[in-house]
Amino acid sequence: MKTDDRSSSPALSKLSLVQAFVFGYVLWVVPVIVRWVLSSMSIRLVVYHALWIALLYALALSTIWVVHRAARARGISLKVASMLSLAATVPAMMVSYFIDLEVALWDPSLSLLRPEEPRTLSYALATALVDSVAIAAFLAAVVFLPAFARAHKERIYELERVSREAELLRFRAHLEPHFVLNSLNAVAGLVEEDPPQARELLAALGDLFREASAFHSVHRVEDEIEWLKRYVTIHELRHPDVLRATWDVDPDTLELSCPALILQPLVENAVKHGALRGGGHLLVRSALEQGTLTLTVEDDGPELGSPRAGGRGLTIVKRRLELESVKTSAFELVREGARTVARVRLPASLRGAHA
Repeated sequence: MKTDDRSSSPALSKLSLVQAFVFGYVLWVVPVIVRWVLSSMSIRLVVYHALWIALLYALALSTIWVVHRAARARGISLKVASMLSLAATVPAMMVSYFIDLEVALWDPSLSLLRPEEPRTLSYALATALVDSVAIAAFLAAVVFLPAFARAHKERIYELERVSREAELLRFRAHLEPHFVLNSLNAVAGLVEEDPPQARELLAALGDLFREASAFHSVHRVEDEIEWLKRYVTIHELRHPDVLRATWDVDPDTLELSCPALILQPLVENAVKHGALRGGGHLLVRSALEQGTLTLTVEDDGPELGSPRAGGRGLTIVKRRLELESVKTSAFELVREGARTVARVRLPASLRGAHA
């Protein structure tokens, strides 16, 4: 089986860049115009300020656009790409202030600095640094807050969509009609042979249906394990003397959080394509090590094969991890000795609504 990695990449809006330019330009130019109206500036200096401010913001926003696109194209996260692009505006603005200093040395009447301020390189660069920090903070608010808002909205939408896909997958692949029919046929065969076992199978089916529809996107490890035990019990009752499950659950992990049914596709694969085709042994383990919750599903079936047509369970697992802000590398599917091991590593601090 094989996973695929689909990641969303919210683009930096050109409209937000234009808005930042217009808004920042107006905020800077209006005080200049007021000073001119009050006759403290010449029209020549006003024009110089207007052109220089336009150049400054065009340079800063172009730098943001180029650096941000390059960073995102390399798979860097939105947060880090935003920080890098903002940091890149600082040297760009220092260059513009250096140019202003050179203009002032050539023509003292043209400068962003007031007449009483020193016309030295150190002073100009210090002014550039202070102003660039203020401008970067302004651009962060105008340009990147909308980007983060869009990313958050898209993330919520994706989580809802994938949750719906997981629900459809759950009922199609795990509770689909032939599974229920086979289970009911097993119950019918047990009614006379072993009534207590028949009742146990019916109870497990009822619990499975009832609890599957009540989960939130994140719940406790204890909820995950209990649901899986009911699911595996049905397989054990349907395949007596063939399938046997071992549950190695660390008590310290029971109250920790995990994405709901994150292990279900892994257990499904381990049972149907692993244990029932091998020695019949399934192992589900949870452990807490140095702040990391490790959930493991093992089987003693045949070696990993090529991806099956229509198989989406492992894709859902990776996507769920991604949407819970967990790196997809936290999931691995490997062959260790004579066993197939599916392993999910989660931060023990993962939080969410519990069922």
